Amino acid sequence: MKLATSYFGCRIPRHVKQDMDTLRQLGFDRVIHTFPENDLFYYADTMKEIISISHDAGLEVQIDPWGVAGIFGGEAFSRWIIEEPDLVQRGGSGRPLGGACLNHPRLTELMSDWIKAAAATGADWVFWDEPHWSPGGSPRNPDNEICTCEYCTRLSGSGEITESFRADSMLNFLNELINMAASCQLKSSVCVLPRGTMKQPPLAWPTIASLPGVLEFGTDPYWHAFNIQGKDQRDNFIDDNATAALSASRTANAQTQLWIQAFSVRENQASDLCEGIARICSHQPDTLAIWGFEACAHMSALACDQPLELWRDIISTIKTTPPGSGKPPDQEICS
Repeated sequence: MKLATSYFGCRIPRHVKQDMDTLRQLGFDRVIHTFPENDLFYYADTMKEIISISHDAGLEVQIDPWGVAGIFGGEAFSRWIIEEPDLVQRGGSGRPLGGACLNHPRLTELMSDWIKAAAATGADWVFWDEPHWSPGGSPRNPDNEICTCEYCTRLSGSGEITESFRADSMLNFLNELINMAASCQLKSSVCVLPRGTMKQPPLAWPTIASLPGVLEFGTDPYWHAFNIQGKDQRDNFIDDNATAALSASRTANAQTQLWIQAFSVRENQASDLCEGIARICSHQPDTLAIWGFEACAHMSALACDQPLELWRDIISTIKTTPPGSGKPPDQEICS
């Protein structure tokens, strides 16, 4: 099982080098570098250097459209939807819902620019991070509206925007992006939101995993982030999503990457986190990934309590959990 982590918030190459060397010394195989629109506009050449540093440290690199267009996971703002408000999803009330419409043709053009810039960094993969429609009940969409813009209405044929139509739109959008990435010699890893979260249309995971160009598929069963409480509920949430992701990947002959939450974890949740990590390890994904580096110690909005201690405990749990056991090791950790 490979070990990976996300890395963001530092664009000073000499500091990045120290962190990448540390990751390799800790036994990490892969790093996921975020590449939001801010980096696209202001740090494109710096990211080339950072990717090169990561490779020199012996790490495989995935690059993440973090918060791009407001439709991928990530705490990053989108310049595109500010400068081109016509891109934004609009509900039946006319309210802008936040995030570009997946069916807007201009979005495809902009994503093509992003993919070409991502390829120019020298990254090995694109990590398609939680692609989503505007989440119902969020501050930008408090009334649970769905996009009924002219492009969605036209493409739906009947003018009725169904959950099936929204799921098919996501599939078509991902297929287009993955094809563009492949034409730039970038492999694709897709991470979908866990089932039943953020009020998204139900996606056909095996179909997404089977798209040409998808070499890795996974999900991020962050039970704390999604407010899953209780040991049984936690274990069911992990097992249901991990099993579904592994089944989809194996059907498609793709690798599986599962994610561990190392952000916004409170001190009284640490022991539960380590138990859940052992549960995820028991599913034996090809890659186990942590979001994010040093438990996000550097970012106050996401930092865990006692982040550096938790980071060490997470790595210890992963390394000392026997494969397939589903149980944490005997020694006391995450106390």
